[in-house]
Amino acid sequence: MKQPDIEELPEYEELFQKLVEAMPLEKRLAGLTLEQRLAGLTPEQVILLLPVEVLRMLSEEHLQSLPADVQETVKQRLRGTAQ
Repeated sequence: MKQPDIEELPEYEELFQKLVEAMPLEKRLAGLTLEQRLAGLTPEQVILLLPVEVLRMLSEEHLQSLPADVQETVKQRLRGTAQ
């Protein structure tokens, strides 16, 4: 008798999600390229991931072209007050 495919079990998605959530972040990201890690992020969100040293190099003109919430977060990080 053939065993059922685990992916076809009704609780598979829930079980899989619990396993992923329990896994350390390093293991979840292991083997992914940088592009895969950043997939789905907007350019504005990627800017927020830049180190402060790189943020300091962005022109004022570029910073002003960003959405207000991103501008505020960048300013906070540059002041050293970001959370």
